[in-house]
Amino acid sequence: MNRIFAKRSGVAWLVRAASTLVLVAGLAGCSSSSSSSGEGDASSSQQFVIARGEPRDRLRQIFARYRGSSFYRDSSEVVLRIVPADSSMATPPADPMVAELLAGGNQTQRAPFRVRWTGKQLDVQAYSVRMRVDASQDSGPVELNAWFDEPETRHFDSQMLVDRWQKPKSQRIDLDRVMRDEVLRSKLSAGLAGPPPQLEWLFAGDPMSGIFEPSAELKWLEDDVFAGQKMRRIAAQTEGKSYVFWIDPTASVIRRVELPLPPVDGLDRSRSSLTLEFREASFAPPANEEDAFEFDFQPPFRAQRVTQFVPVPPPPPSSLLGRRMPNDTMRTLTGTGDNSRVVLFRLSEDEDANIREPHWIASAVMRARQANLAGVHWAATTADESLQRELAKAWTGAVTVMSDRSLRDAFGLLRLGPGGIALIDSDQTVLLTERRINASSVGNVLAALADDSAGVDVPAKIQSDYEQLQRSYEAALAKVLQP
Repeated sequence: MNRIFAKRSGVAWLVRAASTLVLVAGLAGCSSSSSSSGEGDASSSQQFVIARGEPRDRLRQIFARYRGSSFYRDSSEVVLRIVPADSSMATPPADPMVAELLAGGNQTQRAPFRVRWTGKQLDVQAYSVRMRVDASQDSGPVELNAWFDEPETRHFDSQMLVDRWQKPKSQRIDLDRVMRDEVLRSKLSAGLAGPPPQLEWLFAGDPMSGIFEPSAELKWLEDDVFAGQKMRRIAAQTEGKSYVFWIDPTASVIRRVELPLPPVDGLDRSRSSLTLEFREASFAPPANEEDAFEFDFQPPFRAQRVTQFVPVPPPPPSSLLGRRMPNDTMRTLTGTGDNSRVVLFRLSEDEDANIREPHWIASAVMRARQANLAGVHWAATTADESLQRELAKAWTGAVTVMSDRSLRDAFGLLRLGPGGIALIDSDQTVLLTERRINASSVGNVLAALADDSAGVDVPAKIQSDYEQLQRSYEAALAKVLQP
């Protein structure tokens, strides 16, 4: 993961890069996340951080507060703030994608996630994941229910994971057991900042052990204000990376964590930042005990209850595959009516997306040349006239750039919405359509071009492959469906 893909959307890479390096100084270096036994003494460390003391000991006590808590809730988000360095003072980055990211000016991107723990029930809303773990009995069954808020996949084909296991008396939730399902784990890890660190703080046996290694350096910083409150701050440095924990001294709760920015040239590192912000974080239950509405867990579909999630196949291929386009449409696309195969990209109307998409188009052209895929006419359209001029100037001789208006009839025939791709053979046969311009769809276009060059019936192959995927999915789903 060493590239930045867009002015705005590329910021997600920065967050993932930092989280990969060691999320909040601990996920990569933490020990086994086996549950601590017993509820612990949740009140003994209620106000310990008022006295500074040795920072390593104080931070350990803070995590003991989490592990011993019988209630916790927050409304959190990861926040990335990008401020480019003064161009007059810095050499432009050699990587053009990094340069374009920084050319976007000051930017902020946020991704929310929330956690609530009542001592008997764990609720998580993180990215597309909706999860509830019921451990209401002191000993006995624990039940996990999880689903994905993904309208684009029909909420993962309406699958709801239902998992049950026994826990020993007085044991907290076993985080490893909660995260056992591979798809659930990957969904929680694939967001802007990886899995919510609160889960590790609340349930791991030795959370964030990496910052407590003998080689790590911890020290107090001056107090500072967050969300209108004065916070105590502990800085931790390990393996050349620095982290700062902002702690509410009245409740021993972490309210903010500063993460290291990745080593990207061209950032104003004094003003750019990557933080986890835990607003409304509290160990105190609400007075009326009626906050369940904040975590409405009911899915908007009739659930297929499964013992494990089964990856869903992609949407079915277009019924247009294998059909022939009118000759006048091909002449409009190529400008000359030659017999080249045509790859048509229709850029999105969304600003963030249509800034990123030209990178994928350029990548497709370059990779096709490297693979000696000749006889291809590349075309792109956009509704943005200024972007059309920019791309036409940049891609002279490589990609024909046109206005969306000039191809309205073709879009109708191809059922090609903004952000889509169409591949048309030299005999006007539609070989492939894709709904989104991204790494996966570009790879599919290149594979289809290679197959067509080798004499493969591409539409028939795509349909056959999809039917096989669908059969495999249905067979796998049947094995895990619950009554």
